Amino acid sequence: MNGFKKCTNGHFYKEDLNNCPYCPAGSSPSANNGGNDFDKTMIPGAGGGDNAKTEVFGNSGNEERTKVFGSSGSSAQSSPKDFGRTFIGGMEQSDDDDVKGNKIESSPRATRKIVGWLISYTLDPMGVDYRIYEGSNTIGKNPGNTITITKDVTISGEHVNILYKQGKFLIKDKMATNGTFLNEEELEVEQAYQMVDGNVLRLGNTVFKFKSAE
Repeated sequence: MNGFKKCTNGHFYKEDLNNCPYCPAGSSPSANNGGNDFDKTMIPGAGGGDNAKTEVFGNSGNEERTKVFGSSGSSAQSSPKDFGRTFIGGMEQSDDDDVKGNKIESSPRATRKIVGWLISYTLDPMGVDYRIYEGSNTIGKNPGNTITITKDVTISGEHVNILYKQGKFLIKDKMATNGTFLNEEELEVEQAYQMVDGNVLRLGNTVFKFKSAE
């Protein structure tokens, strides 16, 4: 086209002008540090594979570049098996994991039904209670007992056994050094006695009141 020249952006303008009047000053590739698209925000449309992607470029090549990707990419989608899970710092965490990915161990639920209680005011003036479960319950100062009593040194390692069976509570002294008393009557060693709601039980110097859940 006579009398016109074409700029690098495709605009035609009069050849007697030094710069293209349609391009902002400094917008040509020669004015932009070698033709790189610095200080540019790109938001591609819905037709490409990188939907909802934003790229913000800094002032020195690829450095200081931030990419924020949307949900259309395959890497951003979770498969159905991932529902209910949390991803923290690249670690997969289920609902019962802590933030370090360790399994949280909650207190185990009792596998036997609670059928009664022993309540003592000699161990604690405010009162302390212990559960009696169906089946066998041992009481003593050893850690392996169902009920462990450590505050009373007169209680034996395995002092008594309380058995709940077929709706009845049976108590048996296990050769305790200081004996077992039911309503202030001393029990014979290894002989079973029946307990009922409201009975008073004494092991060494510790007194309990028995309460049935039935």
